[in-house]
Amino acid sequence: MRRSLAILMLAALWVAGALAAGLTEEQIAALAKRASGGQSEALAQLERLGIEGDTVAEHYLGHLNLSGRGVPRSEQKAIEWFRRAADKGHVTSAHNLGVIYERARGQLQDLAEALKWYRFAAERGYARSQANLGHMLAEGLGTSADPAEAKGWIEKSAAQGEPRGRYLLGMLYLEGRGVDKNIAEAVRLLRLAAEGELREAQHRMALLYGNGTGVEKDDKQALEWLRKAANQRHAEAQYLLSVIYAGGLYGVASDDKIAIQWLRRSARQDYAEAQYALGLAYAEGRGVPKDANEAYGWLLEASRNGHKAAAEYVRRIQAGVDKPPAEEGQAK
Repeated sequence: MRRSLAILMLAALWVAGALAAGLTEEQIAALAKRASGGQSEALAQLERLGIEGDTVAEHYLGHLNLSGRGVPRSEQKAIEWFRRAADKGHVTSAHNLGVIYERARGQLQDLAEALKWYRFAAERGYARSQANLGHMLAEGLGTSADPAEAKGWIEKSAAQGEPRGRYLLGMLYLEGRGVDKNIAEAVRLLRLAAEGELREAQHRMALLYGNGTGVEKDDKQALEWLRKAANQRHAEAQYLLSVIYAGGLYGVASDDKIAIQWLRRSARQDYAEAQYALGLAYAEGRGVPKDANEAYGWLLEASRNGHKAAAEYVRRIQAGVDKPPAEEGQAK
């Protein structure tokens, strides 16, 4: 009896994240918030808790290192802190490990590890991990594609009301992948996901209204959803808004200045089409002053991100066949 009571008491402390210092999870969250704002004493206390093995503190330290708030940004340190928490069964930390391993660049990217941690969290009912695991299985990322298992995990996520799960299931119905094509059901699920503030779903709703797919074509609705996605830093939505303002489409007045603002936001997120367009804008002096160096720099970035036209442009400039675009046509 006493042993059972002791176990229950320890479990309660673990859930509260207070084994090391008697702090509640809410108190540790408040500590992390102060640390993210640059309060060194709060950061030092949070790190002491983490070093002493407090699971919740480890989780928040992972967040701080991932975001670069209050500490220098470091995906490697974020992994170390999240792993400490995940190894103790902290599901959200496990999910975050999956996200880092899936999306990191260079040597840190490890799709097998991403699958492992997504599955760990998914099997414990974490809806976002269920969606991400389903996506990786559907696309064959880090493993052989398994449409049947992918659909199962995506459905589990959607059933919990997870916006990403609803979005992925909506896309399956929209494209008829592993399910009978059902545009009406696709639109229903995508709308729910968009209303749940998922930027990918908002972008998709913009496309549906712009093309009249499954809904009555409505430029106003298309523009509204596109703005929502762009304001959430969806790179393609930002690029499309730049195109709309540059051309005076969808009922907006043509405005090169606003077009460039959206184009720059997209380009800074490594969206190759936007980088290429921004390079040409500097070449032509459209919305920005003509600048050969800026033009070449953005074309080079687009080239590095796989843009074929930009790569050919850069190749010809480097070979001396062409001058940077802003210099073309000028008197010698």
